Amino acid sequence: MLTDDKTPRVKNQARAWTDPGPVVAGLVLVVMGATVERLSAAEMGSVGQLTGRRLPAESKPPWKKVSGAARESIEDGRWVVREPKNFCRRLKIGDYQQTDGQKNEVRFEWITNCRDNRRADGFSIHTQGRRLRLHPIHRPNRPDLLLVGVRGGMGPDIAASHVDLTALPGFDARKSNRYVLRWVTQEINDFRFELSINGKPIAELTGEPRVVGRDVSIGFEFRGGTHSISSVAWDMNRGGRRVVSPGARTAVRRLAMGYRELFLDDLMVAELRGIEKVLHRPIKYSRNPVIRHHQRPWQKFRAQLYGTVLYIPEEKIFKMWYLAGARFPDEAAIRLDGKPRIPNFQMLAYAESRDGLNWTLPDLGLVSFNGSRHNNLCRFSRENAEGVGVVHDPHDPDPTRRYKAFYWEHSVRSPHKIPVAVEISAMSVSFSADGKNWTNHPGNPVIPQASDTGHQALWDPFRKVYVAYGRFGAGGRKIARSESRDFINWSPSQLVFAADATDTKSRGGHPQFYGMGTTIYEGTYIGLPWLFWENSSNRLDVQLASSRDGIHWQRAGNRQTLIPNGKRGTWDGGCIFTASQPLQVKDDTIYIYYSGLSLDHEQPRPSRRERPEYGESSIGVATLRRDGFVSMRAGEKPATLVTGLFGWPAGRRLHLNVDASEGEVRVGVLDQNGRPLRGFARSKVISGDRTDVVVEWTGSGEPKAKSVQLKFEMTNADLYSYWLK
Repeated sequence: MLTDDKTPRVKNQARAWTDPGPVVAGLVLVVMGATVERLSAAEMGSVGQLTGRRLPAESKPPWKKVSGAARESIEDGRWVVREPKNFCRRLKIGDYQQTDGQKNEVRFEWITNCRDNRRADGFSIHTQGRRLRLHPIHRPNRPDLLLVGVRGGMGPDIAASHVDLTALPGFDARKSNRYVLRWVTQEINDFRFELSINGKPIAELTGEPRVVGRDVSIGFEFRGGTHSISSVAWDMNRGGRRVVSPGARTAVRRLAMGYRELFLDDLMVAELRGIEKVLHRPIKYSRNPVIRHHQRPWQKFRAQLYGTVLYIPEEKIFKMWYLAGARFPDEAAIRLDGKPRIPNFQMLAYAESRDGLNWTLPDLGLVSFNGSRHNNLCRFSRENAEGVGVVHDPHDPDPTRRYKAFYWEHSVRSPHKIPVAVEISAMSVSFSADGKNWTNHPGNPVIPQASDTGHQALWDPFRKVYVAYGRFGAGGRKIARSESRDFINWSPSQLVFAADATDTKSRGGHPQFYGMGTTIYEGTYIGLPWLFWENSSNRLDVQLASSRDGIHWQRAGNRQTLIPNGKRGTWDGGCIFTASQPLQVKDDTIYIYYSGLSLDHEQPRPSRRERPEYGESSIGVATLRRDGFVSMRAGEKPATLVTGLFGWPAGRRLHLNVDASEGEVRVGVLDQNGRPLRGFARSKVISGDRTDVVVEWTGSGEPKAKSVQLKFEMTNADLYSYWLK
């Protein structure tokens, strides 16, 4: 659980929330230099056997009790477990190492009369990237079942939750059954478990994906019934090659390129002592909203950031593209360029700002709205365009394509019997030289799927592809990804992000991802997913997520809200959702742009006659210090953080973003064996609140070692990032 942080040390932040998880050790992950791809894997004492003639706690090595209680005894040479209450014993086989080609085998004999088909977890394996759970259940007057672990629990009513036992007729969970599981690890973590029962091959099981754990282990988890185990034998982690994870390789490579290493994940954290990870919330601008829904006649209905904000450093200006809506559906039709349009027609509007806070709506003179060209509307798309993701691409050799837009174009039936320009509901693109005058791609649509939400489009400079995110092809309110080399031909959509059982447990209802603003920040994908709490609060709020490759995502801050909803009845009191590429950096400030709605998603909209102050949406901004998403915090007692290994390019110096205004930080450099390097064992003291401070040692030049680690020694300080420059 995250708790309020009210320490005076955190400056320029509205609030901060801490994660008091384990402070002794972080994720133990060996990250080698950029040129080191594979190492020989050390074999980790992985052969063993537990017979039923002794209790697990008395075995060598001992099976430790992780949780709960039960009556344990030895009966007829068997380990018997009765009356379990959330009972779990587990054996650690070795530390987690990402490997390729390691062979593994586990054998055990098990008798159970458990009838609980949902709560009893049974036998479990934790290995690299996967978790497998098996549980036989006895069903009186019906065939017994063998269940496997799936997200959301275990049960025959859940797809793929039980194993087909037709190859083993008459399977009886109450008799002694011999289970054998074999698998070979693969670098990409998609290996399969081969299951045999009583000498007969039964199935291949993929297991369930899991967050990278700290160890490889096997165990029994019992919550009901009586269980009898006569033997367990294992032969694991044999041979193979240790590999550096793709995410870790990316982190090392981008650190060497001068990108800042943040603490959104633990890939580059080897050890923590006395450190807590803190999630920081941005400060909402006191004069929000910066663009209001009723500010102009063409946006009386909405000024909605189903669009994009970009800071253009060459011009020293912020540019915004947002959706404007003129009327509620029960009012008269509008006219664009003399042609009638449906009352809730979506128009692309353009705005500018020098400071990111005060915005102007320039008179573009491009579109006639109800007889006047004095507006900030762009001529864009053929029909309704929603969720406009804009990319600024100054290096495109075609000057007419310097701005690119990705959006959902769709037709809407009109109560005024206004004909549509084109029958469409799919993803389209447009191009512009200046971001104001747009030309629709003649081959639209580019993706023949719909996505009723905001969309993200960006350029990945590392893979050299355009990337788009939205709900197209995701199968509901989930996030899909597509790539393109030319912004016209896009790859088939790939599901990459969805709400899970943990979200459901947190607030109940049916949580879904309504959308996700995405930015590549300092070489890392940062996503701000919009959680829609359907059948719970029916609100939308924003969390924080990150990815090293844009495909595999994880959330930060124990899934706590990053941008909270305002008070009920205020402009952002119902729902909050972010812009495409929501993070823009100017100087030492991150600007986060979002839209707010006064109503919940499912709340009926009152008419303007009843509540004229109720608009559909307006636009606001919140700010955060540079790199200020997550910090590693030390309190009054001395604390240490040790990074993973990386190469130190010649001519580079170490920079920190740190708040040590009430404490101090020192940095040591260690070799690949953890020994301090001469002249770099301990830096000069660093103090003060500094977004960019150069670390100084007694040694000259840069550390002379193939691969190094950093050891941070801290008191009363927050460390936000480090980098080489």
